[in-house]
Amino acid sequence: MNRKLVIFIALSFFGLSLNAQPEVYGKLWISIESQDTSSGSEVDMVSNASRLGVKGSMDFGEGLEAIYQAEYEVDPVDGTADEKNGRTFKQRNSFVGIKGSYGTLFLGTHDTALKKSQSKIDLFNDLAGDIKNILQGENRMSDFIGYTTPTLGDGFSATFNAIKDTEEEDSSIGDSTSISLNYKTKSFYAAIAFDSEVKGYDTTRISFQVPLNKTQIGIIYQDTEELNSGLEEDGYVLSLSQKIREKGVFKVQLAESDMKIGSGKQTSIGYDYQLSKKAKAFVFYTDLSGDNLSKEKEITAVGFEYKF
Repeated sequence: MNRKLVIFIALSFFGLSLNAQPEVYGKLWISIESQDTSSGSEVDMVSNASRLGVKGSMDFGEGLEAIYQAEYEVDPVDGTADEKNGRTFKQRNSFVGIKGSYGTLFLGTHDTALKKSQSKIDLFNDLAGDIKNILQGENRMSDFIGYTTPTLGDGFSATFNAIKDTEEEDSSIGDSTSISLNYKTKSFYAAIAFDSEVKGYDTTRISFQVPLNKTQIGIIYQDTEELNSGLEEDGYVLSLSQKIREKGVFKVQLAESDMKIGSGKQTSIGYDYQLSKKAKAFVFYTDLSGDNLSKEKEITAVGFEYKF
């Protein structure tokens, strides 16, 4: 049996044994895409990071509780979520930790503080228009220790990650770090985040998001240095979403940088329609262009998302 599946099942029974009422959850997110690239055109069915997980907590009293989560990507279309290693399951954020009035401490595999700092500015996250096509720093790391403060004052918080450098064989936990300082209220979100020696890069990311009635405006500015070469590049993301009546959301996003592709530019436009509390239909178009013809692509898609 797949080792990760065994761990997943074991954690499920562990939660049950603690009478912690574990929650099994997931998301099926599938689209049919028309893809135009330099090598030709094709129509394909794609799973957009569909997932299955279990999470829960155990109350220790005195305002202290244990928390846990085991989450894995699944691919209901092709059956192999981890194509690189030919595995059915691909690990997502999975951890154990302690949460209390002094904050949350957790260990395992998790998105870095810098990745999380963009909040929901990326309107096409896990779709073909994901900002990871343009910007460095969208990392999920193993051998990970994380700490998040409680909300301080009128909306301030901070997150610190100590990580093992996956680019160095003799590295130890703490050789790489990711830090974010966040400010969040109902009317404004801002964050500044720093990666140090994470996958061979130092990165600074500044994020803003402003809700204006039914409109959301998001901005990311980022500066990244590749440590081996000393090459430094910057980039940005602009996003806007607009609610249409009660169930619709119109989305548009622009991202530009030389980090992943020379003269890289990605433009995306989409529309989501909420079918129910847990289901939605969506359409989108993404155009990725740059100096490298082999990386250029245009994708038009229609699909469905169901959460449980």
